[in-house]
Amino acid sequence: MNKVDLICGAGLSVIGILLIFIVIPVGTTAGGYFGLAPTVFPTILASGLTICALALTAQAWMRLRREGNIRPVPIRPWNLLMLAASASLVLGGIIAIDYLGMIIAGPVLIAALMLFLGDRNVIRILLTATLPVAAIYVLALHVLRTPLP
Repeated sequence: MNKVDLICGAGLSVIGILLIFIVIPVGTTAGGYFGLAPTVFPTILASGLTICALALTAQAWMRLRREGNIRPVPIRPWNLLMLAASASLVLGGIIAIDYLGMIIAGPVLIAALMLFLGDRNVIRILLTATLPVAAIYVLALHVLRTPLP
């Protein structure tokens, strides 16, 4: 996986740099109000992505120089099926959030992903599915005074 890590890390680094210097500045407009500019939060997230991608690239580069190329693990059809199933689950959750709202569909999406990943502890699923959505709801509605979808 060293070559794959190196290629993916380099690709994500390029995407992160493009986001920071081109996509985010071009895709946002100046805010009409006071406070932080609309580019601050996306730039912080893109910077975090870029730092992680650069670290992955450096780690893969060092491992390749030290150990040489290790035989890659083959991808089986089962792996591709699980990737498609998880992507479909997330896409379905996003569509459900759009139609039903975050308060209803958010916990359902989180619980479905936890069940999909094999967690069977009911208390942990309930707490993990409801507490983050409730925290985001309180933060958005009462602190930021903005509605949620």
